[in-house]
Amino acid sequence: MTTIDSLSDVAPSAREARMQALPIPPYSGTSLPKIDYDAHPAYGGLFPKATLRERIHALNVFLRTFAFVTIRRIVDYDNMPLLTKEAGFSGLNFRTALRYISMYTSIRASRTIGTLTGARRPATPANPALLNQIKSDGIVPLTLSPDEIEQVRTVTHRGFARLDERRAGIPLEKRKFDDNVYWCTRSSDPEAFATVEEIFNRYGIIEAASAYLGRPVGVKHVNAQINDDGYTFWKGVFPDTQLNDPWGSYLHIDATYGMLKCAIYVHDIGPDGGPFCYVRGSQNAEIGWFEGMVRRTNDFGGFSGRKPEARKLFMALPAFLRKKADFGGDLRDDSTDVQRLREGHFSATSNYGNCVLFDGNGVHRGGMVNKGERRCIFILLAEI
Repeated sequence: MTTIDSLSDVAPSAREARMQALPIPPYSGTSLPKIDYDAHPAYGGLFPKATLRERIHALNVFLRTFAFVTIRRIVDYDNMPLLTKEAGFSGLNFRTALRYISMYTSIRASRTIGTLTGARRPATPANPALLNQIKSDGIVPLTLSPDEIEQVRTVTHRGFARLDERRAGIPLEKRKFDDNVYWCTRSSDPEAFATVEEIFNRYGIIEAASAYLGRPVGVKHVNAQINDDGYTFWKGVFPDTQLNDPWGSYLHIDATYGMLKCAIYVHDIGPDGGPFCYVRGSQNAEIGWFEGMVRRTNDFGGFSGRKPEARKLFMALPAFLRKKADFGGDLRDDSTDVQRLREGHFSATSNYGNCVLFDGNGVHRGGMVNKGERRCIFILLAEI
């Protein structure tokens, strides 16, 4: 494996950060694909034009969701602690609302003071090569040592055991995305956070993430995730039609802001094992503020679903609002956009590394298992 940079001179316990140059060219587009939904056979080509009542209903749902997404953005929700994942959360009520408001006020005040005093600033990366590669490619596959992977397995064993138990009680046909994820928390899984933080500090990952995002960051989430070949969420994209599943199925950008993510493979993953995939350099595509908000609003509001009722609701929106964060399933295989995405599409199998750092604002997908089972740890790096 080609070594791009070494951290041996950064800290006594630092290990060599092995990174390979990606074997494909970067994304040649300057924006995300633009889809003509009026001409799409599963959208405008299938449904009659929306009535005035349907248009008003769709716009009402969109505007309410847009307001919700705007509030999330204003309060920087993605960089706030998630009370719903912590022990002791009793649902949304007056007590928990007061607790969140108090916590939010305290955090915002602390950050404001830190900004004014110069204490709140991004880190200086100890590994410039790591920072440069995430800037240019949006993805960096790294190789952790066997000992480090074993440490991760040990501290997340409890999470996977809980996840196995939960999944066993849910019939496959009723299983949803969140049923395949176990959220570790600092209160119940402190060793998971401590181990990941130690490894990430050793490789300069947290410093690079901080420099990239322009703010102090840390490990916000550690999530165990299981996908298997029975959970074929990316197939049967348009179940009420005879259309073949498109190549771009499940390609998407994240609905979150201000964070980097990292996938750690706890076992070898080949081409059929659901490897993480990324369109190299697509995080640099131009997405304006309004376009980004529209795409995320449609995902939060249910407009991105592909069942007939969701597609019909989506088509009732004005054409300029028909943009999705989860757009890949709507791409026609014969479009020039798909050709550009194919050229830069990188499949991060285990031969490239077992730790994949990436920017979720780029086009990506994963967990599409054709054979066996995939077990991964997903880490979110954000301001905490």
